[in-house]
Amino acid sequence: MSNASLQEQLQAVASQLSDKLVKTAASGSKKPTARKAFPKEGPASKVSQSHSGQARLERPAAPSTKKPKPKWLDYVHYGVELLRAYFPKAFKPVSGVVPLKKGIKQDLVKQLSTLENVVMEDKACMVKSLSYYVNTLAYHKSVVTGATRIDLAGHAAGLVTAEEATYSVERLEAKLQAKKTSTPPLPTRPVEASS
Repeated sequence: MSNASLQEQLQAVASQLSDKLVKTAASGSKKPTARKAFPKEGPASKVSQSHSGQARLERPAAPSTKKPKPKWLDYVHYGVELLRAYFPKAFKPVSGVVPLKKGIKQDLVKQLSTLENVVMEDKACMVKSLSYYVNTLAYHKSVVTGATRIDLAGHAAGLVTAEEATYSVERLEAKLQAKKTSTPPLPTRPVEASS
C-alpha cells in the first residue's frame, strides 16, 4: 500500500468524521445526565415524601465552578477504549503504557480497513484518538531512551532513540507547564491586622 493511498484513506475517514460532527452539532442532541445523590443532610437540604411514602433527601445542586468537559474529550476517550478493545496488546491502561512503533497510524488504518465488523464511524474515531493517546502524560513518561517500541500485535518494533526521548521530555514539560498555568489560583482571604 502506498503512502498516497494511505493518505487518501485517512482523508476520507477524517472527512466522514467531520461531516458527522457537523450534523451532530447542528441537531443539538444532548445525552441525558445522571442525577447525583447527596448522602449528607445539610442546611440547604430538605426532606420530602416519595410516592411510596418513604422520606427522601433532596438537596439543590451547588453551582459548579468547574468548566464542563468538552464533547471532543468524551469522543477521544471512547476512541481510546475502542483501541484497547481491538488492540489490547498495544494500547494498555495508563499504568502499562509503552511506546508505539513509528508509523503506527498507517498500520492502524491498514488493519482497520480489514475489519468488516467495525462501523466506519468507530474506525474514524480510533484513528483520531490515536493522536490523543500518544500525547498523554503517561505516554510521554514511557518514551525513554532504549525503551522497546511495540506494534499493534504487541511485538517489539524498534527502540526509542535519545533524540526521541528528549523530544518527549520537552513535550511532557510543556504539558505540565500548560496544566500549571491553566489552573486558576485558589482565592485567598485578606489577612486581618491585629492590634
